[in-house]
This record gives sequence, structure tokens and C-alpha cells, in this order.
Amino acid sequence: MEKGLRDKDGQLPGKTIIFARNIAHAELMAQLFSELYPQHGANFCRVIHSKYERAEELIDDFKSSDENSMRIAVSVDMLDTGIDVPECVNLVFAKPIKSKVKFWQMIGRGTRLCENLYGLGQHKTHFLIFDHWANFEYFDENPEEEDVKQAKSLLQKLFEARINLAQTALKKANMDVFDQTITLIHDDICLLPMESISVRDNWQVVETYKDLKRLNQFAPNTASDLLEKVAPLMQWRNIMGQSEAYKLDSELTTIQTLLLTDANQIDLAKQSVMNKVESLQMHLNEVRSKAPAIAQMQTEQYWQYLTHAALEQSRIDLRSIIHLRNKSVTPPTSDFVLDIKEDANQIHETDRLTKIVSIDYQIYRQEVEKTLTPLFETDSVLKKIRNGEPVTETDLAQLSSLVHTQNPSVDLNTLKEFFPESTATLDKILRTIVGMDKNAIEQSFTTFVQQIHTHVNAKQQRFIGMLKNHLIRHGSIEIAQLYDAPFTQIHDMGLDGVFSQQQADVIEQFIKQFDVQLGDKNQTVDKEVIV
Repeated sequence: MEKGLRDKDGQLPGKTIIFARNIAHAELMAQLFSELYPQHGANFCRVIHSKYERAEELIDDFKSSDENSMRIAVSVDMLDTGIDVPECVNLVFAKPIKSKVKFWQMIGRGTRLCENLYGLGQHKTHFLIFDHWANFEYFDENPEEEDVKQAKSLLQKLFEARINLAQTALKKANMDVFDQTITLIHDDICLLPMESISVRDNWQVVETYKDLKRLNQFAPNTASDLLEKVAPLMQWRNIMGQSEAYKLDSELTTIQTLLLTDANQIDLAKQSVMNKVESLQMHLNEVRSKAPAIAQMQTEQYWQYLTHAALEQSRIDLRSIIHLRNKSVTPPTSDFVLDIKEDANQIHETDRLTKIVSIDYQIYRQEVEKTLTPLFETDSVLKKIRNGEPVTETDLAQLSSLVHTQNPSVDLNTLKEFFPESTATLDKILRTIVGMDKNAIEQSFTTFVQQIHTHVNAKQQRFIGMLKNHLIRHGSIEIAQLYDAPFTQIHDMGLDGVFSQQQADVIEQFIKQFDVQLGDKNQTVDKEVIV
């Protein structure tokens, strides 16, 4: 659920086959899944075995591309061979395999090509195998392991867009828009499935922001809490059959934000929405009942005198029918060329005034992360930073130049201005944003355990695994954090409750190398820009 390849919206795992040992094993896994993720309902993960009378119907349901069809099939021999499900992108080997022929046949369940799986022109290019029984080692196969970095889910993107809209409205003192947006954010939080284990682990922050009064105050730390702690939980909401509605919500939220920030961009942003509206199937009674709203949105007057309230009403009217459109109709596209001739007499030189703009840390951090992530595998300086290796000023200047080329709105040195009291170098600040490389962390901990010659029990292994995951994700850790959640999930006393005093002292000395002292953070910094 967390590491597997997801569907085109990033909200749910793609089609997945789990190869179980026997019926009892399969039914146990399906039962555990239901207990951990009850929000997805009974048909999301099903056992398929020949003893079931409806086995063939279940297979047909799994093969279906319908949004409400089965996503995870726990198979007992029935899907090992001879079944083609091109949409399948995750295979879980939950049993030992002794036949090499069968081993390759099972792998073949993921090799089927599937065009447009992730949208028009975005084909299936690879799939993942989770091998829990070392079958690859048994057959002397050593493929490269892949650490999948999940893209943000559809609902996380929508939630973040609404937070951005609320922040923008508050800065503009547009309290009507702010109040309406806060209500939507509150509704999103209240719809989180508290029975889901991942949401339950974060129940305190969720319950805190279910308080509408607290949300309306929108204190300086509220936005950061919502973006860092609540937004990622949106992936656990079940929106099967509703993805088109939430895509419309997201697109219209973007336009509502542009109304407050840059109305000139609305013409470009509205194209996707209008293509959908114009392709609605008007012969359907459900669509025809919304004819006034559809017609209004297609008038020039609607867009010429556009308001937040009009967009919100359109969103409410159309979200329930937006999926009822002719999706085979592709919007017309045409290349156009602007042939602009330069007239030397029209060139003027003048001094440009500057103005001071306020930059929000969370928004800027997200922009930095978005720019750096595609460079993880190609940029040598970024590799050094994620491996915890020292870098020079020349290295950082080279990286800053590359980033500015990729995204002119990002200047890495601006990050230091958010932490005026910190002595941390830029590479360490960047590490707290991009995290650390999994292989580097694994090697570092393996070397550490070998050096101290200490046997670790299951609880200690779990603690160390949690520590590794934290460093991979956050790039740094302070000793005090080892005595707080989530480490207190293993023992109330954190580090001291899991390890002896001597072991704890050794671990504290070891992790000091990962500590990045950032000091107090400025939520915003002011920058001078040319106008």
C-alpha cells in the first residue's frame, strides 16, 4: 500500500497480485488487509481460488478496468500462469517457489504491456516485484532493487491547493473566500478514515484540526502542520468512482487561486476544464438536468466577470456529472508559431523599480523539493548530499546554477535566510528537504552494527528500522526525537526503553553525525524583485 506502484491519480495502488501459499494463508492476508484498511471495502482485496464457486467472476472483476473493480487479488495457484491482466503493476511473492519455469511464468504476469495506463500517451513501462521469500536469490537472479518514491496522491494535491488558496485569501484579506476554503479543508479532515492504521497513528494532529475554531484562527504553525502532517494522510481516503469529481475540484481550486494572484493565467488554466464541460454527454438525463450550469460556464460573460462564488457554484453543480462525458473525444491541438520581428526603433532602455515580496517557507520548500527530485540519479553533487558526503563551495555553486536553470524561481541560497540563527551549511539544510539515500543509510548502519559487535533483538531491529526510515525521509534527526513519537510506539521510554544504557549511549554518539541544528525558523522571508 505504501511502496507499490499506484494508479494514474496516485491515490490507490495499481492492480496487484499476491501469490499466497495456500487458502488459509490467502484468507489470513485478506482478513488482515480488511482490518488495516477497512475504508476500501470488501471488494478491494479478494481471495481467488478454484474452490470458490464464483472464481471465474472474480477473475473477470480483477481484469476489469472499471474504477470500482478489484485492485488486489490474493491468488492461490489460479493467477500464477495463463492469466493476462495488462494493468497489473505489482507482484507480491508471498510463498517460496521451487520451479524455475513457474518462477518466470509468475514474473510474466507483470510483463504485459498496457498503453495509456497512466493517461493519454503515458504507457506502462515497468512493474514491481516484492519478493518476501528470497526466490530471486534461490534462482541466482540479482536484479537491481528499486526504492520507489511515491508521487503525491490526487487528494493530497487538492488538499495542498486548498491550503494555498486559504493562505492567499488571508493575505489578501478576502475573508469570504478564506472562510469558504477553511470549511472545505475542515470537511476534508473530517472525512479521513480514523479506522485506517496510518490515520490512527496520527490521531492527535487529526483531532486537533477537526476543531473548526482552531482552523479559522490559522495560526502561523497551522499551515505547516496541515502540509507536513495532515496532507499525506489524504492518500488513505477511499475515492473509488469519484476521482473525476476530485480532479475537477483541484482544477477549479487552481483557477480560484489565480483569481487572487494572477488573473492573466486563467485563460490557460481553464482549457482543461472547458474541454471536459464541452464533452459532457447531453443526451443523458443526469447531465441534461445540469444544462443551465453547463451553458453558463460556456459563455464569455461567465469568464469575463469571473468570481470565486461563480466557480464554487459550478464546482458544486458539475462535480457529480463530470465523469459522464465522451472520453474518446480528444481536445483539438494545433501548433502555432509567433513570428515576431524586432524593430530596433522600438527598443527602449530604462531603470526598473523593485519591490519586496514575502516568500512562505512551506511553499518554497515544496518548490525546491519538486525541482531537486528529478536530479537525484543524475547530479553528482546531489548524490553526495544524499549520501552524507562532504561537498565544497564549488559543488554547491554548481548545484545552485543547475537548479536555477531548471527553475528560475528557485535560489537555493534563499533557504539559509529562513534559518538566520543556524550555523548549518547549505548542503545540510538541503539534506533535511531531500532526505538521504537508502543504500547509504543501510551501509552506514551495517558498518555501525558490525563495529559494536552487538546482537540486536526483534524490538531493537524494529527501532533501528524506524530510525533508518526517518533519516531516509528527513535527512536528519536530533537525539531528543528518539524519546518522542513515533519511536515511543515501540516503548514508552523511547530509546532507553529498547536499549540498555550502554547501548543507548553508543547509539546517541553514532547518530550525532546526522544532527542538523537549524534553530528557530522564519515562516517567511522578504526578497527584493524587479517589477
